[in-house]
Amino acid sequence: MAIFVGMSAAALAMALQAHGTGPQFDTDTEAATAPCVGGYGEDSTPTAAQWQEIIACVFGNTAAQMDAQLPQKIDEITTLVSVSSNGPTFNYTYVLDVATAEVGQANIDSLEAATRQNACTEPSMKQTIGLGGAYSYRWVDRSGTQITTLRIDAC
Repeated sequence: MAIFVGMSAAALAMALQAHGTGPQFDTDTEAATAPCVGGYGEDSTPTAAQWQEIIACVFGNTAAQMDAQLPQKIDEITTLVSVSSNGPTFNYTYVLDVATAEVGQANIDSLEAATRQNACTEPSMKQTIGLGGAYSYRWVDRSGTQITTLRIDAC
C-alpha cells in the first residue's frame, strides 16, 4: 500500500507544481492524476519508462486545465500566456512587456538562473526531474520575438 500511496503522492505533487510559483490555477488534481496512475497496483513500482508515461499523462492533463485559464499576469511586466506538454516535458511561454533590445544578457542570465534555482530547489519539481520529467521555458517580448529559452532536465 505504501508504494501505491507514494506513487499517487508523486503524481499529485507533479500536478500541483507543474506551474511552480506564481499565479493560482483552479485545477482538478484528481482528474489530472487518476487516469495516469490507475493502472498501477498497490505492490508495483514503476520502471523509469513507466514514470515517464505517468509524468507525460499528468503533465498533459494539468496543462489542458491550466491553459484554459490563461493568460495570467505574473508581475508588472510578465504574463504567462500558454502552457503545454510534450511527453514528460512541461512547457511555459511568457510574454515580457519589453522590447528585446531592452533586455541585456545580464538580465537573461539572471532570469535563467532564478528559474533553474526554483525548479531545482522546489521539492516536487526536483522530484519530477529526478523521475525523468523536464521543464521548458520560453520568453518572448511584446512583439513575439523570442528573448530566450531554457530547458531544465537535470539539477
